[in-house]
Amino acid sequence: MGVPQDSREAARFYGLAAEQGLATAQSKFALCLMKGQGVAHNLADAARFFRLAAEQGDALAQYWMGFLSECGKGTRRNPAEAVRLYHAAAAQKSSWALAQLGVLYEKGRGVAKSEAAAAEHFATASELGGAASLFASGVRHLDEIRVRSAPESFTLQLAVRFLVLASRLGHADALEKLASISSQREVASACCMGCSATRELRLC
Repeated sequence: MGVPQDSREAARFYGLAAEQGLATAQSKFALCLMKGQGVAHNLADAARFFRLAAEQGDALAQYWMGFLSECGKGTRRNPAEAVRLYHAAAAQKSSWALAQLGVLYEKGRGVAKSEAAAAEHFATASELGGAASLFASGVRHLDEIRVRSAPESFTLQLAVRFLVLASRLGHADALEKLASISSQREVASACCMGCSATRELRLC
């Protein structure tokens, strides 16, 4: 379906289609709600539409609903449910979900700790081009902050999350970009808590 360029018109367009039960539209409308693009920033409504799309098998919605469940944004924190949703997205070859599963297996969050499983998920994410995709998404979120098209603190958290994952998959420029952000703002506060070491930084 054609997509209007104006963000408010796009959000309205996706919202109407989402109410008709179309999974792709539900996922895109949830993104608009999550980022406050063309519609008021509302994580609870974003979670509702992501959940509806995820139940229909939309991989992007499964990833983002996993993120919201992992971090307790717009819904109650539930790491085990996040793992389930990430696995569903990973089964559809979502490199983002695979990379995040690597972190969760490494930390034992929502799943039994397993270095072997972590390494396997990181490797598969890399094979699917996850490093470049995650880095591009991190940079895109930083650009959204520059043009003020999304809430700054939340979008900064997303940017750091993607850049940290890209660095874990070996992207050469991700650490440099993270260092640049850290020199300009308090990254740890944007990401709840963490330290300067990439391996230990909390991603939500």
